[in-house]
Amino acid sequence: MRSPSDGFGKLERRINIDLTGKILKNRYCIISKIGEGGEGTTYLSRDMDLGTFWTIKQLPISKKTEAKLLKHLNHPSLPRMTDYTEQDDSCYLVMEYIKGKSLESHLKESYQFSFDQILTITHTILQIFQYLHSQKPPIYYGDLKPDNLILDENGKIYLIDFGSALCSYKTARKTIKGTKGYAAPEQYEGILTAPSDFYALGKTLQKLCGKKKYHYYIRSPQFAKFIHKCCRQDPDKRWQNAEEAEKYLAKINWKPFSLKSVLVPVCAALLTLLAVIHGAEQQPVLPEFQNALAAVTARFYSMEYQSSDKKSRELFCLDTEHRLQQMLKLYRKSEEQIRLLELLAWNGELLGKANKAEFYYRQLITYEPEYGAGYLEFGNFLNRQGRYEQSMEVYREWEKQTSEKKTDNSRITQNQIEAWKKEASSK
Repeated sequence: MRSPSDGFGKLERRINIDLTGKILKNRYCIISKIGEGGEGTTYLSRDMDLGTFWTIKQLPISKKTEAKLLKHLNHPSLPRMTDYTEQDDSCYLVMEYIKGKSLESHLKESYQFSFDQILTITHTILQIFQYLHSQKPPIYYGDLKPDNLILDENGKIYLIDFGSALCSYKTARKTIKGTKGYAAPEQYEGILTAPSDFYALGKTLQKLCGKKKYHYYIRSPQFAKFIHKCCRQDPDKRWQNAEEAEKYLAKINWKPFSLKSVLVPVCAALLTLLAVIHGAEQQPVLPEFQNALAAVTARFYSMEYQSSDKKSRELFCLDTEHRLQQMLKLYRKSEEQIRLLELLAWNGELLGKANKAEFYYRQLITYEPEYGAGYLEFGNFLNRQGRYEQSMEVYREWEKQTSEKKTDNSRITQNQIEAWKKEASSK
C-alpha cells in the first residue's frame, strides 16, 4: 500500500511516463501511447482515484460506433468497456487494460506457433464469433488478423479493436473497413456477414502457421479442409456459423495447449539488452526499442514497486536511471533519444531530484530543439517547482523557435500552450 507521506503517489498522479499531461474526467491520466490505427489512437492510462491501469481509445466523435457496440458486450475474451467521455471533438473509450502482446508481434519476433497452440487459438476465436454473431442484431467483427489478437501475460487470448465491426443483418451494406489480405472479397463491395469473419479467420490461421503451414496440413488434412472452407471466394460455401465450425473442429485430433509457452521469448528482449549493457563477449543484435523500453518501464507497474516504501522507491528510481542512461548510449535515433530523455526527466522528478530532472529537460531541448513538446514539458516542470520566471523564459524560447518554423508542435495543443503561459505569467 502506498504511504501517504512519501509524496511519490501524488507526483505519479501529476506526471505521466509519456508526459502528454492529458487527464480525462479529472480521473484518467494518460501515460503512454500503445498503438495507432486508421480509426484512432490507443493509450495506457492510470486511474488517479483507484491507482489501476486502463486502456483508453481515442476516436473522432463521428466514429463512436465502437463505443456503442462495446458498452453492451460481456465476454471473457473481449476487453470490458468501463467508462466513456467526449472532449475536444474526440470520444474516449475507457477499457480493461490487457497487458500483453499481439500475435503479430510474436510472429515478427520469429515465434513459430505449434499445431496445438493454433487449434487452441482457433477454438477461442470461434467462441467469440459464436457470442458476437448470436447478438440481436448480430455483430460482425470485420477485421480479424493477428494484430488484433492479444495474448496476455497469463496466456489468455483477447480480441480487440471493434472499429470495423458492424451491428446489422445479412443484407446490410455500408462502407466496410478491413485489412488487405484478411478482408473477404465481399467486404470491398460493402457487405459484411458471418462468412466474412470466417474468411478472415482462415487467413489469420494461415499466417499463424507460418513456414509450417504445409507440415500442419499433412499432419491433419481435416485442418487443411477447415481453413480451405474458411477461405472460399463464395460466401455461401464458407462456414455459416460458429457452431458448425466448432463441431467440425472437434473432429480434429488435438488437445488444448497452454499459450503461456508463447510468452517465454518475451523475456529475451530484456536479457539481450542486459547482455549488451554488461558487455557480453559476443555482442548480440539490439532488441527492438519498444520491447527493450517496456522491459524497463513495466517495472513501475509491478507490485514490487507499488507496495515498496520511500527508500526502496528511491533505490528503484536510481536503478531505472542507470538502465535508461545505458539505453541512451545504445539507441541513437532521434525519436528514441527523445523518449529516453523524457523518461529520465520524469524519473528524476519522481526521485525528488529537481536538478536531475532539469538536466535532462535541458538536454532534450538542446539536442532535440525541433521537438515542441519538450519545451512544454520543461515549462510545466518549472511551474511545478514554482520557478515561473524561468518557465516564461522557456516559453519565449519556444515562441521564437515556432515563429521561425523550427519546431514540430504536432504533439501539443493550443490549450496546453495557453495553460502553460497562463500559469507561468500569473505568479
